[in-house]
Amino acid sequence: MIVLGVVAGILIPLASAQSPSNKSMRDVVTHDDIVAATRMAQAKNPPPVFTPLEGEDPSVANRPKDLLSRSDIFSYLGQATLVPKKAVLHFPKELADRSGLKEESKFVPWIDFFAANRSWIRTVAVSRAQAEGREPIDEATLNSFAKERRLVVATYQEGPISVNRYEDPATKTAAVPGKAPASSTSIVAKP
Repeated sequence: MIVLGVVAGILIPLASAQSPSNKSMRDVVTHDDIVAATRMAQAKNPPPVFTPLEGEDPSVANRPKDLLSRSDIFSYLGQATLVPKKAVLHFPKELADRSGLKEESKFVPWIDFFAANRSWIRTVAVSRAQAEGREPIDEATLNSFAKERRLVVATYQEGPISVNRYEDPATKTAAVPGKAPASSTSIVAKP
């Protein structure tokens, strides 16, 4: 009887015996056996060979513009923060003076800025599908912005995220939830 073990996908004899009654004979796998089995397995399944792409380097061609041009900035009481463009779902006119960077402001992370300014900032958690524009934001949530006096920022996993417009697949036109599909109004209301 031969007992086999599996090392790196290769069967290796671990023990052999003449009969079931002979319990004292046993071969132990050595380091050399394991190395040989590993080499055989690697020879059967070599690692993939990657070839460079033809043409222009996509990391250079698709380099994003500067961070400030892709962000909205809010300042208040000497602090400022950045949120991605299209992350603001509702911007009341009363808070227009808090938009943009003030000279005396110091940049702080979003989470710190939000913690210090909860009284005038509201966050609305969105799913990834909603942020990508594949699912609409709940109509009741959008209707709640009409009376909201605070800045409303879309968040995903506690951080601000851009929200693309929902495109109704039935009509293939951009539609704002709660409005007629042919509406050309935007989700974002800026001062």
